[in-house]
Amino acid sequence: MFKKINRLSKTSDVQRVFARSRAFFNPLFTVRFSPSQNLSRFTVVVSTKVSKKAVIRNRIKRVAREFLRLRLKDLLAGDYVVIVKPVAAKKEAAEWRRSLEDLLNKSRLIVNRPLNNGTMKQ
Repeated sequence: MFKKINRLSKTSDVQRVFARSRAFFNPLFTVRFSPSQNLSRFTVVVSTKVSKKAVIRNRIKRVAREFLRLRLKDLLAGDYVVIVKPVAAKKEAAEWRRSLEDLLNKSRLIVNRPLNNGTMKQ
């Protein structure tokens, strides 16, 4: 679970991110990113179109939040809204993590990426 300072919980904040952000897409996720000074805040949105079952929606949110929490220091400072697409319900948790990591890498939102030899690139 994120610390309270890393949560994007107010509706007005989420709407501001939607209005003033860049969007990045892949088959499972959409990430909307709005840069800020020195703090990263996150929210994960999983609609009932993804699954009618709350158990599945909550599992996807838990996996995505935990992945983002572990990568918190590697991500650019800003507000993130992660939107899950309906295709994700048919995939496994490992595929969610891999897809989200690929999306963040391709969109260059991850600052510290490991190179092939294991050293870090900044």
